Formats: sequence, C-alpha cells, structure tokens
Amino acid sequence: MIRQAVLEYDHADDALDRLYELVSGRRAHVLRGQNGYDVVRDIYPAITDYPTTQFRGECTDAEVERLKQKDIDVLIAIGGGKLVDTAKLVAYQCNVPLIVIPTLASNCAAFTPLSVVYRKDGSYDRYDIFRVVIERVIVDPRVIARSPYEYFRAGVIDTVAKFYEARYLSGDSSIDAGVNTGLALAEQCGRLVELDLSKAAFESYSDDIRFAVDHVLAVGGAVGGFGDAGTRVAVGHAVHNALSRFASTHAFLHGDKVGFGLIVQERLRRSADASYLEAWLKRFGAPTTLETLGIGPDDIPVLVDSVMTETELQQLPAPLNRGYLKIIFENLQLSIYK
Repeated sequence: MIRQAVLEYDHADDALDRLYELVSGRRAHVLRGQNGYDVVRDIYPAITDYPTTQFRGECTDAEVERLKQKDIDVLIAIGGGKLVDTAKLVAYQCNVPLIVIPTLASNCAAFTPLSVVYRKDGSYDRYDIFRVVIERVIVDPRVIARSPYEYFRAGVIDTVAKFYEARYLSGDSSIDAGVNTGLALAEQCGRLVELDLSKAAFESYSDDIRFAVDHVLAVGGAVGGFGDAGTRVAVGHAVHNALSRFASTHAFLHGDKVGFGLIVQERLRRSADASYLEAWLKRFGAPTTLETLGIGPDDIPVLVDSVMTETELQQLPAPLNRGYLKIIFENLQLSIYK
C-alpha cells in the first residue's frame, strides 16, 4: 500500500511568513517543544496569537491522551520528531488537520503517516500506522540553521539508513511499483554520504545542507510511504529498539543508535559496504562501539535476545542467525573489525 501524509512541503527562506494565510481564521492550537518554539517566535512573532500547550518530551499513549484538544480546527506542531509523532496521533484521534513546523532536521517524522510510540521509561514500544492529513510542512532555514548540529547529524544517519535497510529488505529492484519507487528514493538517501555535511557547512546553510535537509525531512519519509513494509525498517532499527531498553543509551539520539544498528546489519550481510559505513560514521562523530553506548559484555546476551524479538515482528527476507549476531556484538564491544 502507498501512503503519503503531506499535502504541501514548503522549504523556503520565507516559509514561516505564509503561516497566517494557511491558518486563515481557523481555530488553531500549537503543540510546542521546549526550545524550538522560542526560535520560531523570534522569527515570526505572530505565532503567539495562537494558544499553546507544552510537550513533555516523550511520545507515549498517556501524553497523547493528555494533549487531546476540543474545539479546534487545526493543530500546529512546532518541534522535533517525538513532538511531531505525538501531534500526528493527537490530530488523528481528534480528527483535525495538522501543520508541522520542524525545528530540527533530525528525522522524517514530519512526512510519515506513522508515529513511534515509547513506554513511560523511555524504551521503544511500537509504531502505529494511521491516516493523518498534514496540510503543510513548513521548513524555514532561519529556524533549521539555529538548531543543534548534533541533531542534524543524527538525522542524516537515519536518512542514509533508508538506503541500507530498503536494500536489505527488497534488494536493488522490485516488480512492485511502490516498492521500486521506494528503492529509488532510498538510493538517493544513500548518496548523502558523498556530500559536505560538516558543521561549518551546516552553519552556513550551504546548497549541500539544503539538499540534505529535504532528504532528512521529506524524501526519507517518502521511502516508506511508497515501499511500505518492503522499504521501511530492518535490522538497523531493530538494533535501535533493542538498545533503547538500556538506560545508558537514552542520552544518544535516534539516528546515532540506528547508525550503530546499520553496522550490525551490514556485518550480518557480510557486505563490502560495512567497513566504509563504519568509517563514515566515525568521521561523522557517531558511536560505533557498544562501549561508547554504555553496553558491557555482560549485556550482550540480553541485547541479542531483544534484537531477535524485534526482528520477529518485521518482514525480513530470512531469519537472523543468533550465533553470528552474538559474535558481531562481541566484536563491536570495542572494535576489532578491520
């Protein structure tokens, strides 16, 4: 099934300035994050015309229930991925359209018809797919350029993961038109490793950065929208979900943990890309060992069990080899791969 949630995507130097016309007198309510809202307010002071509710930081069932709104015509989400995922569920359950103003280029939440839901302790629970209408994603460089570089870096890694996971699931091509389109988009995402996405480039908002932002926020989300289960998540995200059970990993961003999961996935595939990918992640400042993530040797059996449980819920082309998975984790405890 092909699913797309976004009617309009506006990445322009004055994108925020068109918000008033889009709302057009409707009763709007803003779900706001802790930091990015102030940046938006500095650039677009009229945002204070709309009532707001503060997001508490996790996309949980309890948080969605708390944030349900009555007597509104449109919900405006201003923040990062977990806030946007929460806003999509709120908009869906309240049957109102959504406008998304990302304050971070850290994931594709603004473009996908799904939400990643967590438990109260911060560990991964599930992801829900549902129909949601996002009227417009408003990407304003004046906002994104003032966000922390580390979030952009993690977003790029998560977007590059679209290529590796889609290829793992469906190979290089498919007779299914939706999956084949998803694979083509995923290949574009994989090419982000060739660009200058350094901190200096990010702060200057270079052409490479603008191109990457579009892939992080939009194109990456469209991969799963077209390819569905044939391109959506594989071992990389299964490892992320398993890692989220360990408190030591909660300080790391989603993309950082997915990047480590990609190393595991490509080692499982015995892929020639594994060493190149690991070297790129190191240059990008992402964690490439379990030690860095705070996972000790005694934790590996639990980690293996968790990954095996996660992958049983996915449509992988073949079951994982538990013994080989354990060996890979043991080798990545520090780093002995050459």
